[in-house]
Amino acid sequence: MRKGIYKSMLLATLTMAGFTAVVTPPNTIEAKSVLKKVFKVGKTATYKGISLKVNSFQYVEPGEYDSIDEGKHYIVANVTITNKSRESYDYNPYDFKLNVNGNNTDFDAYPDNVDNLIHSGTLDKGASVTGNLAAEIKQGATNPKLKMGVSIFDDSKNITFSLK
Repeated sequence: MRKGIYKSMLLATLTMAGFTAVVTPPNTIEAKSVLKKVFKVGKTATYKGISLKVNSFQYVEPGEYDSIDEGKHYIVANVTITNKSRESYDYNPYDFKLNVNGNNTDFDAYPDNVDNLIHSGTLDKGASVTGNLAAEIKQGATNPKLKMGVSIFDDSKNITFSLK
């Protein structure tokens, strides 16, 4: 309790003297490091109370009724999103991108033979959702990554998973 009072008094004194102090909470530093790291399948990344885990991924050949470009197949990632924050969290498949060699495309495919695709929704505090995201990918593409955008104002802020 006293530490908080002393910090407030020090901040007020510095402000009145013409100095401005910015205190960065430790969670912010940890959150920023999450955005710089590339996670492996099976690991969990948490940013500002939202956890993302890529449980698995697989390549799926197109079904009889799928319309897909020649030389491509589907990559399907099974993910779990968990809301550990204090507020509800809106999600949708357009929060996710497939990155192959710097080219980002949407996880917007709906293969006939893939069930449990993630659609948009809202997670209450403590809730989670598990489902699949599907995208078209060239056969033989190397080093694909799944990126989850964490800011609607800044496309460069992503949680990244290597799909290897």
